[in-house]
Amino acid sequence: MHRRSVLAASFAAAASPAFAQGLLERLAGTSTGATAFVEFAAVSDNFEIEASRILLARSQHPQIRDFAERMIAHHTMMSAELRALPEATTRMPSTMDERHSRMLVLLRQQEEVDMLNRFYVQQQVEAHEEALAVYDAYAQGGDVPALQSFAQRHVGAIRQHLEMARALQAPRAG
Repeated sequence: MHRRSVLAASFAAAASPAFAQGLLERLAGTSTGATAFVEFAAVSDNFEIEASRILLARSQHPQIRDFAERMIAHHTMMSAELRALPEATTRMPSTMDERHSRMLVLLRQQEEVDMLNRFYVQQQVEAHEEALAVYDAYAQGGDVPALQSFAQRHVGAIRQHLEMARALQAPRAG
């Protein structure tokens, strides 16, 4: 149990998609791999939902608000689907990890709405880059078929979310 917690914490602390993918590859074929995937997916969904709620409470930027509303709807659906899988229920984390909690605090601390918008979009790009790497790695080499199928079903949507978030970063004329 302790080893699993340490590995899950290392996984949650991943700063790059390459690290996340490498960890999943090293854990492939172990129940810890499935646990790390479920913990990541649950925390990631909760982060997406909460960050989007923070943004919607203060921002009036129409494109960013539209994106945030989509993130809430899609990640709520993904989270419900994951929780419904018997293979995931015993692996669900009870709280958000420290890194994502700090990211939410940073988002809440933005006093200027323009900076809130910028921080939100940057966090979304980074979160979806990481999620894409994790979901893609588990979709290709997951050790629990039901969870692997879940990852396969959602990797395309996560890729689309990443493209949408990157488009929000693009400079706009006028």
